[in-house]
Amino acid sequence: MTYKLPLVLLPGTLCDHRLWSAQVKAFSPERRVIVCPLGQKPSIEAEVVHLLAGLPPRFFLAGFSLGGIVALEFYRRAPERIAGIGLVASNARPDPEANRQTRTRQSARALRGDLDGLLRDELLPHYLSEYCERSAELHELIVAMAHASASRFAHQTNYARCRADSRPMLSSIDVPALLVYGEEDRVSPLERQVEMKAALLHAISVAIPRCGHFVPLEAADLCTDAMNRWMSVGQR
Repeated sequence: MTYKLPLVLLPGTLCDHRLWSAQVKAFSPERRVIVCPLGQKPSIEAEVVHLLAGLPPRFFLAGFSLGGIVALEFYRRAPERIAGIGLVASNARPDPEANRQTRTRQSARALRGDLDGLLRDELLPHYLSEYCERSAELHELIVAMAHASASRFAHQTNYARCRADSRPMLSSIDVPALLVYGEEDRVSPLERQVEMKAALLHAISVAIPRCGHFVPLEAADLCTDAMNRWMSVGQR
């Protein structure tokens, strides 16, 4: 039997391993799947160095939203270890100044103990497509993940605020790349995906209709299928 490279999955802000449950279930029978929580170290650079120290020598890497931003930092620091990079509902741009101020305020609100209010008022309304048939169930899961991840929120916020502009690096990525995104995504909208697709030379791009930001949950089967195709190309 052919050895299949491990798959490393990075969740997004206020998410944990449950974000990737469908993908872990699908891929675990044939390869090692590792989900790395984000937010253990204060800076994105320190986080990547910390995670690299415990990961296999070479692996496929996919990240959702903030996880995709961190995945790009992985490639910047250790391209020789990445067999393929998957960016799910993510973004290669630096954080605009207005976003940085909003993130700082949101982090402070959560620190004051108002995470539920932050989710209700500012985050959940932007996460799922209006067409999502499981919105109540997924809202409940997203809130549960947020509470489980709350202690790492300040560090995660810092990663998003201080991230590098990865757009100049995209054209130099010479491993199979995957872009998966929802056409109704209001957090990482279509123009950001088109921008990355134009720059990536070895990219599979999958746009999912009637899907919002939380692609691994809203469109789990389509996301899994796209990832399977991407890894099949990279394994050759």
